[in-house]
Amino acid sequence: MTRPPLRAVRRAVQIGVALVMAAVPLANAKGVHWISGNFLALDVLGLPLGDPLAVAQVAASARAVAWPAALGAGLALVLALALGPVFCAYACPYGLLSEWAHALSRRLGRARPGRFPRGGLAARTLLAGIGLAAVGVLGLPPLLNLLSLPAAYSRLWQHAASGLFWLPVLAVPALLLVEALCGARLWCRFVCPQSVLLALVHRLAAHGLRLAFEAKRCTCGRDDRACLTACSLDLDPRRKTPSAACTNCGDCVEACRRRGRALGFSLGPRRENPGESGSTRPAGGL
Repeated sequence: MTRPPLRAVRRAVQIGVALVMAAVPLANAKGVHWISGNFLALDVLGLPLGDPLAVAQVAASARAVAWPAALGAGLALVLALALGPVFCAYACPYGLLSEWAHALSRRLGRARPGRFPRGGLAARTLLAGIGLAAVGVLGLPPLLNLLSLPAAYSRLWQHAASGLFWLPVLAVPALLLVEALCGARLWCRFVCPQSVLLALVHRLAAHGLRLAFEAKRCTCGRDDRACLTACSLDLDPRRKTPSAACTNCGDCVEACRRRGRALGFSLGPRRENPGESGSTRPAGGL
């Protein structure tokens, strides 16, 4: 039996999560309550699941830890510890929409690799740090939740189920339009604070799922377009130290599988990519 492409599996999971989260408030309105909440705080069969950054903000503001919520956030961090910020690649509904907008911008010729600075984790970390500090020092409500686009997606359906219109949801199509015109996934790369804790936990972990690049197996040229456009976040997995912004989506692995198999996933100790000089655009490989 032929194994389905990783991208097809990932897309199916993304769409499935988006549909489930859209159905939750509609099911609640019909009296089904074994699952409730949104991407900030979700309850499934009595098990609390929460966004680690949302929980951190509440703890900073109240100067106390709500242990059920902390347990749910801890589960998300454990997943990130082992697999990286896969929430961004497999569950985030805005990530799904952003990928579709980016695919459209490619068709229109708007997406050009290297147009914007790579990475962006430092900018997102700074934003998250400022938000946490403001919440903790001033005792403010969790302000960074306003920047949660997965939560905005959930709230759209929650308000739809109650027959109300929620104005902030207009920010989602506006951002998608900007990204499609710019040809870059700007929000996920430079703004989204939710992914910060997930990325940092995985970055600091001694073990976990990471990309591995073997330059000696590479058969691609330096300017091979399939290589340069494989990552929708415009990251370069051929670097000596893999980018902390990588979500382990596997798109670059799928592209490389048809061109030499120099890239793959490695589940083990954190290490530098072997046989590679560390330049941002090495002569070979994806």
